[in-house]
Amino acid sequence: MTVASGEADLLTDVRSDGAVRLRSLAEGIRLSMIHLSRRLHRTEPSELSITQVSGLASVIRSGPLGVGRLAELENLPSSAATRLADKLEASGLVVRQANPEDRRGVQVIATEAGRALLARRAQVGNTWLAERLAMLGESDQRVLERAVEVLTALVTDHPGTAHGAGQDPIATEESNA
Repeated sequence: MTVASGEADLLTDVRSDGAVRLRSLAEGIRLSMIHLSRRLHRTEPSELSITQVSGLASVIRSGPLGVGRLAELENLPSSAATRLADKLEASGLVVRQANPEDRRGVQVIATEAGRALLARRAQVGNTWLAERLAMLGESDQRVLERAVEVLTALVTDHPGTAHGAGQDPIATEESNA
């Protein structure tokens, strides 16, 4: 075996180990998010699905929205975004009105009932989660603060752009201690 082939084998092993580690990390994050989502959904029960809650939140945060923009924000096909808007409208959580800038377009706007429902859900869910976070040590809380930045960048299609991207969180934490 030559040195070059030995180095290539080592590089392959490292990449393979890295791929296994990333798949394991992906599975852990995905399952943790599913469990967290279910726990939060149980603390703040409503008739709405997670997709409906997310859609309503997008309308409140970024609205008024055309259905096409809602589809983009929620990463849905246009037909699914239309059905989502229909369900939210039937529940009295949004209304549709003509777009004043484009007579052909329609905007989806949150109603007061929609805003109140989302605020109530957020308050209940945030209280439950804050109580759980208070059980953690300060070090773990800081790790989660950083994880939120990284996960937000990841899901907004900007991986690697989170504040401090590429920094070793353990080394950063130790230097801050």
